[in-house]
Amino acid sequence: MSPTDSLRCQSLSAFAFLLCVSASFGILFAQEDSSGRADGPLTVAEGIDHACNAVALAPLVDEFESHEGNFASVSEQDSFSEIPLKAVFDDGFRLKSKDDQFQLRIRTLLQLDGKVFAPSDQEPARSGLYIPRFRVYFEGQLTDLFEYELSLQRSVEGTFDILDANINFVRDEEFQVRLGRALVPYSYAWYDHLEQYYITPERGLFALNFGLARQAGLFAHGKVFNQQLQYAIGAAFGQLSGLADTNTTRDAVGYLNAKPYLHSEQFSWLRFLNIGGSLAVGQQAYEAAPLPLRTSIQTSENDEAAQGASSIFLEYTTGSVAKGERLQGALHAALYSGPFSIEAECYAARFGLAPNSASSSVGIPILGYDVTLASFLTGETVEDRKTVTPLRPMTKDGPGRGAVEVFGRYSNLKIGSEVFSSGLANPNDWTNSAGIMDVGVNWYLTHFVRVTLDWQHSMYATPVLLNEQKDLRSKHNDLFWVRCQLYF
Repeated sequence: MSPTDSLRCQSLSAFAFLLCVSASFGILFAQEDSSGRADGPLTVAEGIDHACNAVALAPLVDEFESHEGNFASVSEQDSFSEIPLKAVFDDGFRLKSKDDQFQLRIRTLLQLDGKVFAPSDQEPARSGLYIPRFRVYFEGQLTDLFEYELSLQRSVEGTFDILDANINFVRDEEFQVRLGRALVPYSYAWYDHLEQYYITPERGLFALNFGLARQAGLFAHGKVFNQQLQYAIGAAFGQLSGLADTNTTRDAVGYLNAKPYLHSEQFSWLRFLNIGGSLAVGQQAYEAAPLPLRTSIQTSENDEAAQGASSIFLEYTTGSVAKGERLQGALHAALYSGPFSIEAECYAARFGLAPNSASSSVGIPILGYDVTLASFLTGETVEDRKTVTPLRPMTKDGPGRGAVEVFGRYSNLKIGSEVFSSGLANPNDWTNSAGIMDVGVNWYLTHFVRVTLDWQHSMYATPVLLNEQKDLRSKHNDLFWVRCQLYF
C-alpha cells in the first residue's frame, strides 16, 4: 500500500468512528419509516442510513466501502488482535464487545434555567437564562476488573473543566477501590444520587454550601449483607473548590447506608427505606478565601455569572480565610414506596475561619437540615431516585402526556454567632440563620426530557442586603424557577 493510500485509509478510519456516532443519533431520532413501522429498535445499518440521509454522507459511505479491501490488508499487518464492537442505544450511546468485557458509554446532560427574582432589583442576583450544567460523560469498563469514568462539564461560568476522572477496581460487589476525582462519600444529598435525578432543582442549604462535592482521592466502597448495607471510606485531597491540590493535608471520609427491609415480605412497603450517616474530618492547611452562602447555586463558583444566578444571604468580609480544622457529620433517612418519595437529612459541622491571615482560626459551628416530600400523580412508582420512565410518554402522534410529580421541601441552615463576633461578616448586611421553602412540579415528558417548575421562598432571621446601591434589605425574597433538562 502506498503512503497516499495509507493516509487515506487512516482518514476513512476516523470517518468510520464519526459514522458510528452519527448512527446513534439516527437511531435516536428516527421515529417511523415510510412503511409505517413504529415498533422495534432500528439496526445499526438502518441507523447509519438515517444519519447519512440527515447529513448527506451517502457519497462518503460509498467511498468507505470501496476501500474495504485496503482496510483488510492493513489489518493483516497489525500485531494486535481486534475486537468487534456492537453499537447500542439505551441510556446513552454504547459501544461494547460481544462478551460485554469492553464497553464505552457516552452520555450527555443539559440543564437550562429560567430564573425570575423578586424583588426584581436585586444585585448581583439578576433574572435571566442560565446554563447551570452541560456535561459529557465517557464511562465503561476494560474487562470486569476495571471500570473507568471521565466527564467534562461546562457550568454557569461558561468554561469546560474536568468533572470526574477515575478508575474503579472491581474485585466483586462487596469490595471495590476507586482512585481519582469522584464524588466524595459524604452526605446522602451528594453521594446517593446525582443532580439529574434530584427531586428539587438543587440541593438544600447545607449541602449546597458546605457539601464536599467532587475531589481527588482513594476510596474503598461496596455493598455487603446481600446489598443491605452500602459503605464507603477513604481519603480526599481536601480542596473545597477547584481541581488543583493546594491543600497539604488529606480529609478522612466515611459513609454508611442501610436498607434493613430490602428483602422483607412482611414489610414490603419498607423495602426501599434508607437510613445511615456520614462523617468527614480534615484540616485546611492552605489558607483559602471562603465563598458566599447562596440559596440556589453551588458555591464552588464565584464569577459574575454565578453571582447573578442566586441570591446571597451571607458574604464574608474582605480578607477572611478558611484555615484550621474541619469536622462535619450527617444523618439521613429516605423512603421510596409506591409513588411517594421522602428524604430527610440533618447536618452538624465546625469549620475553622479567620478574619485575616494573621489572626487565629475560630471554630464556627453550623447546623442544618432539610426534608423533601414528593409524589407521582400519574401512576409511576419509585424504588430510588433515577431516570423516570413515564407510563405514557409524549410522542409525536400518541396520546401520552408524560409523568407528573409534585414536590415540596423545607431546608434550614444556622451558623454560630461567632461568624459576626469574630469579624468574619457584617451583621448589618447579612444573616446567620436562613430557611428556604420549595414547592413545585416535575414533568417528565419522556425518559430523556424533564421540565421542573419551582417556587422558592427564602426566609432570613435578620434582613440581608439585596442591593447595596439602593440600600435594599429584606427578611425574605422569592425565586420563580423553570428548569428544562435533557439527559441521555
